[in-house]
Amino acid sequence: MFQDPRYYVGSGGVGGTDFGFKRVLKGALAFIKSNNGTPTGVTPTSSIADKYTLSQNYPNPFNPTTKINFSLPKSGNTTLKVYDMLGKEVMTLVNDFKTAGSYVVEFNASTLSSGTYFYRLESNGFVDTKKMLLIK
Repeated sequence: MFQDPRYYVGSGGVGGTDFGFKRVLKGALAFIKSNNGTPTGVTPTSSIADKYTLSQNYPNPFNPTTKINFSLPKSGNTTLKVYDMLGKEVMTLVNDFKTAGSYVVEFNASTLSSGTYFYRLESNGFVDTKKMLLIK
């Protein structure tokens, strides 16, 4: 069984499989299924963010796809847009009502030229902008 004190471990299991829980985010648990202490799958439970966040895209620089993570503590109309260096909107990734939670958006820039771009998240008065670099 798990020896790490950060795990909350239940006794026994089902069909010879032990079960454990680990706190991975504030107020969230991940279910960890293991055979002989080797994790075989992790499924995070849904959690509500406690603040608005817009993370740096990954990978960065990228070619031609990258992922953008953001979190919303409140539901609301949300936009995530991409702009070029001149401030011209080149793509809208999200323009929808989103419930509170965490999101990952994959951005495919295969139709764009190499260069620096900005992505901007707006929701319920929150606004944040980050820079990313497309290299082809």
